[in-house]
Amino acid sequence: MKLELATRTIWGLLEEAHTKGEMIVTNERQRRLGKTKALMLFAEANNLPVIVRQSQKRYYLKEHPDVNIFGHEEVLRINALPLTLLCDEGVPKRTIEELKTKCHGVSGFLNESFEDSAMNAFNCEESILTYREIEPPPFLQIELDDIDSAPRVFYKGEKIEGIINADFSYVTNTELMNPTHIDIEYMDKDSKCGTKAIVHNRFLVEG
Repeated sequence: MKLELATRTIWGLLEEAHTKGEMIVTNERQRRLGKTKALMLFAEANNLPVIVRQSQKRYYLKEHPDVNIFGHEEVLRINALPLTLLCDEGVPKRTIEELKTKCHGVSGFLNESFEDSAMNAFNCEESILTYREIEPPPFLQIELDDIDSAPRVFYKGEKIEGIINADFSYVTNTELMNPTHIDIEYMDKDSKCGTKAIVHNRFLVEG
């Protein structure tokens, strides 16, 4: 079946494809539609495993820790697979066909253009995310949904949980050798004091 959204939602198409054991065929123009997000939510709601391109597995494991995710290379070597699986766009057609020969029900997305050229992988939203994952993560990220929300803090790519205090400032003063101040305190049950801190130039703004 084709990805036709004129009268259907992505979730509705996933339900139909799963019921029929069919693939939803997409093309290179159908990007940034939220296909992978919908697929992961559908998998979590129905307790179904998802197959992704091997190079993308680590990224999606971090983004969707409640979904059982396999890489397309390893999945064929696993003997005790569930009978029903979902595929993300980018999984090779030959992998899907081999799973079906082993009597597994497979549905999800199929885009054969991924196999036409290695460069096509960098033209899809998911592969762009994977490409960025290869690059070193930002040193510090602070995210706020609104002015009253608790911040989400990522230090060297890792999310800091149990934040007690997060203090950051940047002083545009050329006389200071280290204009950036970071002082983040967070809960840590393994620490003697029960907390730990990430500190850079703690006394920069004091005085």
